[in-house]
Amino acid sequence: LPQGHRYPLWLLDPLSNLPPAYLHYGIQVGDLGYLADDGGFVYLFNVCKDAEDPINLNRVPPNFAPLTSEPSILQRLEMHDKNSTITTSAVEQKSIGFDVSAEAPTVPAGLGVCCGFEFTSSSEQAAVLVLPDGSERYDCASLDMFEEYATTNAHSWYKYVNGPGQGRQIRNGMLYLVTGCDKCHSW
Repeated sequence: LPQGHRYPLWLLDPLSNLPPAYLHYGIQVGDLGYLADDGGFVYLFNVCKDAEDPINLNRVPPNFAPLTSEPSILQRLEMHDKNSTITTSAVEQKSIGFDVSAEAPTVPAGLGVCCGFEFTSSSEQAAVLVLPDGSERYDCASLDMFEEYATTNAHSWYKYVNGPGQGRQIRNGMLYLVTGCDKCHSW
């Protein structure tokens, strides 16, 4: 978090009881939800889609009105290169490799090949994330639009999720409106 890499989730896969459209795309800009005790994101609905959208069907509060204009999403499809690592500041990384023999006809002599990483930490607590296939980043281009929308609607969202039929007991400050996300296929 201090390095600006979002809020890491312990459980990345969405719950299987969500709409198929949500399962296909996963977390997106505009998703409203909360963090579960097990570290997953509990999707409620997407504020950028209308009530009839398959991702929101039977999930939105009464009188729901989505954002009036579709937000512009900035995409960085190669946010982190293949084999990137993200670590806390106390972690030191060392690439472990070996020299390829000069007898290999297609490889120049003495070419070092990386085959892994070694990490050490100067702290009792540290974190390491290795992205073998890299990652993608999606960000809302206009945070002001989301802030204004959330300010206007937050009270009704809490009332809905805590009211009859939902009864989730979500305390003030527990709802998250996704304004950006990083995605990877392997870690």
